Amino acid sequence: MHKTDLSPTSNPSGAAPQVLDEQADERFRQKVRELLGGNPDSVWHSGYVDHVWDKCRQPLEQYLQQSRARRVLEFGCNIGATSVVLARLGMKVDAVDIAPRYIEVAKENASRFGLANQINFTCHADSTALPWPDATFQFITCNSVLEYVPFSILPAVLAELGRVLAPGGILFVAGTSNRLSPVEIHSGRWFINYLPRSFGPAAKDVERGLFPWDVLRRFPGYTQLDVEDQSSTYFSWKAEAGMQPSRRAFLKAIDVVSRPLGLPVGLLVPSFSSALRKPV
Repeated sequence: MHKTDLSPTSNPSGAAPQVLDEQADERFRQKVRELLGGNPDSVWHSGYVDHVWDKCRQPLEQYLQQSRARRVLEFGCNIGATSVVLARLGMKVDAVDIAPRYIEVAKENASRFGLANQINFTCHADSTALPWPDATFQFITCNSVLEYVPFSILPAVLAELGRVLAPGGILFVAGTSNRLSPVEIHSGRWFINYLPRSFGPAAKDVERGLFPWDVLRRFPGYTQLDVEDQSSTYFSWKAEAGMQPSRRAFLKAIDVVSRPLGLPVGLLVPSFSSALRKPV
């Protein structure tokens, strides 16, 4: 099993990842253009690592420490931004995605930051049968990905994540489009979340979010860490990520009412998050 690497390039107390390999950076930019048809200068391409570092590092650090993680998985790695941040925080990372083109870009993304040796990228088409033994990982993160899983196979995919998570390990779901929201966060479309999935001839091509309980009910017996810590990690995270004090105060007032019902406020916002600890 991998052990935490606390080398200078992955010091948890250090600065954000920096581009170290200009040739890999150019290869990354070229593949973004050719394979993804994207703008390399976009925040969701060359800026995505900085975005995750600024907006999501705090809970990653917190939950990595709580899980005593030695080996971690990013499920649905896209171009590998969260994997790069995890590697920068000292982890040995496995990262998986169903799309070969994203894996190609992700490898160059890790290389340009000098972190390729700490991340094992795997292209695996069947998310209902992940290529790892039971209880492989102490920490799993799903960052803005579960809403893209076909709803018909979502229960099987979540069961697989539970299978490869070790007892006492933490599953962190973040950046997930919330079907409770009137606006779908990725497309910006109003009220599409409230329509049945079968609605319309092109329903399969219309983005919809997930209800938080679509995820929670697949992990019976798991501890909701936001309930356990009274959402303190959530609000520390949002303060560090730059949320205005007035908005935090508003959300804290909601949390006081909703959290005792098993719905901490992190589950009620347009982009929901949840951290779940597997029973020992």
